[in-house]
Amino acid sequence: MIPIHSPWLAAHGKLWYDDRWYRFAWIVWPQALAAMVVLWFWAMPSTGKSAQWARPLDTGARANQLAALRDAAKTSRPAMDTLERDALGGEMAAEFFLGTLFDPDLKLSTVVQPDIVKAVEWYSKAANQGETTSMANLALTYSTGTYARVDYTRACYYARKLPANAIGGGLSVKGDCYARGLGGTTVDLEQAASAYEAAFNKGHVRSGAALGYFYENGLGGRAKSGEMALKYYRGAADKGDSLGLHNLGAAYNSGLLGLQRDGVEAARLIVRALENKYEVTVQSLTTRPDVWSSEFWQNLQRRLAEKGLYSGAIDGRANPATLDAVRRLGRG
Repeated sequence: MIPIHSPWLAAHGKLWYDDRWYRFAWIVWPQALAAMVVLWFWAMPSTGKSAQWARPLDTGARANQLAALRDAAKTSRPAMDTLERDALGGEMAAEFFLGTLFDPDLKLSTVVQPDIVKAVEWYSKAANQGETTSMANLALTYSTGTYARVDYTRACYYARKLPANAIGGGLSVKGDCYARGLGGTTVDLEQAASAYEAAFNKGHVRSGAALGYFYENGLGGRAKSGEMALKYYRGAADKGDSLGLHNLGAAYNSGLLGLQRDGVEAARLIVRALENKYEVTVQSLTTRPDVWSSEFWQNLQRRLAEKGLYSGAIDGRANPATLDAVRRLGRG
């Protein structure tokens, strides 16, 4: 220990008060040393376990982890609470998965009741961070009107943002927005055709039927092709899609797309569309009956009679009794 009146201390005191550079060095060098130590640790390459904290987040693994947590949360309150905590922390995938537990279409949870307001709330939070399935679910929710009022402005806002690899239902809404100018969307048939094609490639049947119309009429940058139109109409009709059934039935009725006129097949397809409660078919038959051939009407009357909906003459005329039977079958 240095005595309080040591020569060293006396010399230090004299230099401190008499030599400003000496004083400056004593103030600066400890700070410089500390900065050098920090920089040295920062620049040192990390190895082994010391590097664990610096690994980038594996988003795929985290998404799988959250999907598993959501599956557990279907029946487990603690898992539900954990998922909700992650969602409240602003984690995009957690927000999406939590939304699915409230989604009335999915009915996944036995822990919470379906709640469209909460589903939309969580989907919106995820969508605002760019989560595409949430965007698609919101587009579908606002366009169908099943659980919320139809709002094409919101539906198309989300649908227009969807990339080509989004889910088919959302891409179909995107096609409708551009094809029909819904929700303030500027009509763009090329965008519509591309969206329908992407949706069809994702397995969305109705989008195939819609795309067939573009080929039938040479719209949206698609070359006019009866063969391609027929391919899409038939593919949709075979899977029970109402638009595909209607358009294929109309083609058999009129002998379009390279088909021979066939009133029997036209009636068969149109009855299936009516059984699906397809309003377009009801409107077409009741407001423009002259477009449909006498052979078609005769076969339609037979089918309606077989169902107990028509008891009049099988005369191939769109009489009031026949049209009334069409409405009853098509609207229930």
